[in-house]
Amino acid sequence: MEKEKNKIKIEGVMQLSEVIANLEKLVADMQCGKVTLAAGDESLMLSPSVLVNVEMKASQKKDKEKFSLEISWKKHKEIEGFADTVDE
Repeated sequence: MEKEKNKIKIEGVMQLSEVIANLEKLVADMQCGKVTLAAGDESLMLSPSVLVNVEMKASQKKDKEKFSLEISWKKHKEIEGFADTVDE
């Protein structure tokens, strides 16, 4: 039996100010415990766990620089000593 996978991908060229606004919204959403991503008429709401896996990468080439950030977590992961809620 295959699990259903919901996915939204947003990519393209944006003004730096728009990227910053999206990152600020992400931070605010994570502080509230619910992250929503929308593209067109589709949206996906995620509920970050109290502990998350983080991967940051940076690279430089002659005419290109790159930074990537990946954040992932297990759904409703309960870990001894940690509550699965976000403090407000």
